Amino acid sequence: MTHGRRRLSRLTGPVRLVVQAVAALLAVGALCAAAVLGFGTARDGTAALRRAVVDRAAAAAELHFALADLDAERADELIPGHAPGQPDVPVGDQVLALITANQRRTEISGLLRQLGGDPAQAARVRAVFDALGRYDELSGQVEYADDQDADPAAGHPPTPAVDLSAQAGAVMRDQLLPVVDELSQTYQRQAATLRVRARDAQRWYAVALSVFGVLALVVLVWWQRDLAVRYRRRINPALVAASLAVLTVTVVGATGLLAAAGELGRAAEQGLGPWARLAEARTAAADAVAAESRWFVQDPGAGTAYRDDYEAQMRRLDGLLSPDTGTSAAELPQYAAALKPLAAFRSDDATLRRLLAAGRLDEAAVVLTDVGRDHVAFDYWDFATRLDGLEQARRADFETRMASAGHALDGWPAIPTGTLAGAAALVLVGVRPRLAEYR
Repeated sequence: MTHGRRRLSRLTGPVRLVVQAVAALLAVGALCAAAVLGFGTARDGTAALRRAVVDRAAAAAELHFALADLDAERADELIPGHAPGQPDVPVGDQVLALITANQRRTEISGLLRQLGGDPAQAARVRAVFDALGRYDELSGQVEYADDQDADPAAGHPPTPAVDLSAQAGAVMRDQLLPVVDELSQTYQRQAATLRVRARDAQRWYAVALSVFGVLALVVLVWWQRDLAVRYRRRINPALVAASLAVLTVTVVGATGLLAAAGELGRAAEQGLGPWARLAEARTAAADAVAAESRWFVQDPGAGTAYRDDYEAQMRRLDGLLSPDTGTSAAELPQYAAALKPLAAFRSDDATLRRLLAAGRLDEAAVVLTDVGRDHVAFDYWDFATRLDGLEQARRADFETRMASAGHALDGWPAIPTGTLAGAAALVLVGVRPRLAEYR
């Protein structure tokens, strides 16, 4: 540094001024490059994270739920019929199951079209299409076989329909849902990776912006001092204005990047993570209902696997619905409200088992398919609706915080580009009168 100062002190006046001006311009230019690159990277990272969650992870989670619920409705279609010994007394609600199944199938088609736009997961999406085609074919055969008995007794669908339904359930459980679960988990991991990458980049660029800003300020202040000593001028207004512009960009820019990084962290902790758990819980509930419905029409031996699956999904629900560290005090009552219909759902299952054990299939069919209090269909709907409300609230929290992170980047990098371009112009304005003195 000392040798550099000595060399600079030996330069003639005009050359020294030009060297100082170039040094100032380079420092301002480096700061501008850091600001433009930093904010450009931050905006791209934030946008990529939003796309990964909204367009991919959310769609995959919704697809998982829709498939599981479709399977539950298809299974429920076989249960209604007439009361034992009373052909004119209908038991159960088949129409509701048919309507809901058709709605879910339409949703699934739309979600697959949405996910089909991702070339990286094209193989998995094709696998889902293939397995779904087999499932639809088997479901059609189930409907045909069930129609061969125009008015079966409740809980006693035709044996061919039961067998085909079990095959369709196996396709769903062993082929469709595992692939969709892998797809969902892949997008969840991608979102987590993008979030960490975007947050770390914003923090790193905030540090880089601060370093280059301090460097530019040191150059400008040192030059101002050198001019004051050599030319006996107290201040150079243009250089003072340039210094203020550099200080503003440095402070506001670093603060904005850190604020965006903080919002990304909170979006993940209070929005993305809890949302993923609630989406998984919603799917587990649909899986449990599907297993329960398929078990209903199986003989005791064949239905054991479905019964075990039901118990496993209920254990998953217990773990997933425990409020986490990101749960606010205002949301705790919502979790408690969601757990009430879950308790009712469990009570309905206990009632269902007692009725089946007593051989009262017609009453059991009503408990499983009719929409009313103390019935599986209603209490599951109530639980799923409350769960969906919680899930949407967490996703909205994520969206709000992502929007806040985006607002922290509004106007950038246009702001530093314009401001520092003005600072560079002020450097030239500031040095021009001193150079004119040598003419």
